Amino acid sequence: MNTEPFKVCPNCKTLWETMETFLSDPELKMNGYQVHFDNLEGGLFFFTHHHEGCFTTLAIPVTDFLSLNDRPLLAKRDKQLCIGSDFCVHQGDMMPKPVECECIWVRDILQTIRTWPKKD
Repeated sequence: MNTEPFKVCPNCKTLWETMETFLSDPELKMNGYQVHFDNLEGGLFFFTHHHEGCFTTLAIPVTDFLSLNDRPLLAKRDKQLCIGSDFCVHQGDMMPKPVECECIWVRDILQTIRTWPKKD
């Protein structure tokens, strides 16, 4: 059994015991995603902790959120349908894409995180 918390803020030391408590925290705002083209599982999600006196940005590996994904990780990209990697290089572009691509599973995770209910 893992006794480590899901994440700890490096600045203010706030502890999030589970991924669910992390995603439910109203003081956390997702800023975007950074792709790693050579290893798609090496990408990072960025969150800012909007806690008074903190405002730290956390870079969290995509792999920490794989349980939110139910797609194959490396679905083959259809180069005729892919509208280009331009969308993948814009950190703040978190909208779903209308085509199948290698990163569609990341986009699914982004949408799950963006719509995760925040606690009151």
